Amino acid sequence: MECSAALKALLVEIIEAPEVYKKIVGMQMLVEGLAMGAFSHGYRYNRDPLARKLFQLVMTDEAFHHKFGKIWADRTIPQLSQAERDLVEDWTAHCAQKLLFDRGAPNQMAELFGAYDMDPERVMADIVQRRKERDPNRRYKSDTNVFRVLIKTLLKAGLITERTRSFYAMYVDLDELAGEGDRMVGDDIAEDGIRYLQEINFKDRARVAVAAE
Repeated sequence: MECSAALKALLVEIIEAPEVYKKIVGMQMLVEGLAMGAFSHGYRYNRDPLARKLFQLVMTDEAFHHKFGKIWADRTIPQLSQAERDLVEDWTAHCAQKLLFDRGAPNQMAELFGAYDMDPERVMADIVQRRKERDPNRRYKSDTNVFRVLIKTLLKAGLITERTRSFYAMYVDLDELAGEGDRMVGDDIAEDGIRYLQEINFKDRARVAVAAE
């Protein structure tokens, strides 16, 4: 199944952007952050052992890509002028809006509904109605919620300030996020995956050493 139209459009925009910061923020921080949140959710709630291991191993790879974006932000953002910082922050908000609003729209999942013999129009109408009825102050709470993980990444990287705070505050409690540690929900999962791979690699090396003797 192809990725959603909103995500595809953002990926094309990132690829075609000539500025390096747009690629790093757009891909390493936002898209990879979204992926880490999605895989963390799958790992935690999937009941199939093979599927959980696949989620973990993919996250182990994704974690290195995501970490690169965080390292870049830690070293670069504090050195920018205010004008440069505003440009980066505005681009970040632009990408986040594409992912948070456009990708979360019910019509982005129409193909998925149809694959399960559900009437896409009926499902989308029901989703819209339920969103209208829920508490307007409701925020993303789960530590594996893909959008919460994404916003926490941006906040900890210094890419959310008073200029753009109100936009993100519609989705999460930023004060709550600020009080949390820097560790992300996927970090422990990925680190366990690294140890698992190290055991396999070291075991193979031991066999080679014995054979050589």
